[in-house]
Amino acid sequence: MNRMEKHVNRILDQMQSPPDEREEIKEELLTHLESAKYDYMNQGNSEKKAEKQALEDFGDSSLIGHGLQESLYPHQRSLLYVIGIATLLFAVFFYISMTFVVGEVEPIWLLIQMIIGSAVTLSAINIAFMGRHYWSLNVIVLITAMWNGFNGIIVEQTPGRQAILFWFYLAVLVLLCILFVIRNSYYSSDHTTTTKKSRSILKISYVVNIIFGVMICATALFMTYGFLIFGGFNWGSFFPLSCIIAWLIFFKFQMKLIQHRPLTAIAVGFGFLIFITVSPFAIVAAM
Repeated sequence: MNRMEKHVNRILDQMQSPPDEREEIKEELLTHLESAKYDYMNQGNSEKKAEKQALEDFGDSSLIGHGLQESLYPHQRSLLYVIGIATLLFAVFFYISMTFVVGEVEPIWLLIQMIIGSAVTLSAINIAFMGRHYWSLNVIVLITAMWNGFNGIIVEQTPGRQAILFWFYLAVLVLLCILFVIRNSYYSSDHTTTTKKSRSILKISYVVNIIFGVMICATALFMTYGFLIFGGFNWGSFFPLSCIIAWLIFFKFQMKLIQHRPLTAIAVGFGFLIFITVSPFAIVAAM
């Protein structure tokens, strides 16, 4: 691997491009560098000096990488940082509140909150790797949204005004998570061969399918909470959470379907919503 390839790879390390797009960008950047190199060689410079001059003219790899990331995927990395850091800050603030105001300490909750916040923050730092795995990145952020949504129940233990502030904080955080997943799913689509109208339909399909997912997750969490309250702590109380796992797996295939048949994906997503919502009740009734 020569210096120019290393320079281009450092640029790509700042970007979340999927493999196909990554190769196209790499080829384009290398072509530009090779062209500049040969221009300097034609002016009488040695190959080594011409290569060095071409790299200097091209610019700092970190700045170029960040610029391309923001150009192709505006605010995505920033959103990840905001979500991750906000989740970590909530862990600190709420833990302090629980310790000094309510007088209860929940180290296990704190550990889970810190792990989730760290996972999102690390995803932002390693955007080049995570960007090649759109679904995995979506799952991490969706789990963050669900966990912070569940935290809305926990904050009831704090005094009135504090609870309202925490609820508002969590609501904004959950909305940011949903916004990121919609944008991240949309950016995973190939836009080079689609019209403006088709891209609009893609956006609508992603939004609608995420709304279906939010409804499934909210229902599953509500049912789990109800089972824990009325049935006590047992493994059966967590059965509704299987609906969330099923939807996360289903959404992986939905992402591919949306890219090719966005309207069909909406219908399929609605059908899955009905099925996954009704099935727990049917199973419980059968038992």
